[in-house]
Amino acid sequence: MSETTMTAPAIEDAERLLRHLAPTEALEAGILTPMAGTRPVRLFSLEEAESFLTVYDSSTVDHAGQWAKVNYVDLNHLAAWIGSTLGDQELADAVRAVADSRKPYGFLVPDVKRLIAARIEQAKAALSAVEAPAG
Repeated sequence: MSETTMTAPAIEDAERLLRHLAPTEALEAGILTPMAGTRPVRLFSLEEAESFLTVYDSSTVDHAGQWAKVNYVDLNHLAAWIGSTLGDQELADAVRAVADSRKPYGFLVPDVKRLIAARIEQAKAALSAVEAPAG
């Protein structure tokens, strides 16, 4: 499923997608480093999750060597969080479909980022349409 085939969210859904979450609802992720292991990170919104997912160029990671950092979130866990916590089953299914391709993580991140960014834009557009003054 591509971002162009996702149905625009209703106003209530858009508000839920863009809200800042309580600590108990945060998405658990991690920053992986060869020297220090995994540092846990909590993400409190869909926008934070999209921003956290970083597209890495292999030469950048190779150049950093032992100091390299990779932002990581299990994509199936991300999909489950989107579906259960944010209530967007359509986006969750789209993320899960990308994860199910079984490609290496670095090749999946750009597709997942595009899906999430497109959904964020749809949600913002839905909310701005409501906030726009009638003319």
